[in-house]
Amino acid sequence: MADQTRRRAEAKQETREALITAALAEFAEHGLDAPSLDAICARAGYTRGAFYVHFRDRGDLLIAVVEYALMHFMDSVIATGDEGGHDLERTIDRYAAAVAGTIAGGESGSRPALPLPAGVSFARVLEGVMREPQLRAGFTTLLGGATARLAAITSGGQDAGTIRGDVDATHVGSLLVLVALGVMVAVDVGVPLAPSALRDTVLQVLAARR
Repeated sequence: MADQTRRRAEAKQETREALITAALAEFAEHGLDAPSLDAICARAGYTRGAFYVHFRDRGDLLIAVVEYALMHFMDSVIATGDEGGHDLERTIDRYAAAVAGTIAGGESGSRPALPLPAGVSFARVLEGVMREPQLRAGFTTLLGGATARLAAITSGGQDAGTIRGDVDATHVGSLLVLVALGVMVAVDVGVPLAPSALRDTVLQVLAARR
């Protein structure tokens, strides 16, 4: 019985993720308003009946899609646990690499979003955030969580003596989140960036003096 319950839960989660992934792809290609629910369901390989098991309506799906994209972005950039620990340099390296990859993709004519899934641009995400009050609240909460995670990484670096101790860790977290958002906007609109130079500058500003 326990195995059946687990398998049902896993199948339900797979269906939900497939619908979200399909919606991400449709929104990336056609914008937030054009794709029909039928097109999204067909792309995911499920019926409308399956859709309504997971989402009340199109607005509910949009909220899930944007939240997924934002969480994917934060998790792909902010190193945590064994992968990153309190290594701020590694976290900034990850972001700089994502920026460089995005710019390189743009120069080759197939620019991926930074670093959001399924080619969804940050502009698409912000469009969804601005139109849905629930998303705005969720966006604020997500950024607060990212700030806290970056503050913890900064604080760990300060304890290890690699990050200067005369700066407030929470303010550093906020600054890095705002820089990340600004870079995403810049990449979306084609502002020239030098990721490695930005990375080195941030690290020089934050590094403990030896």
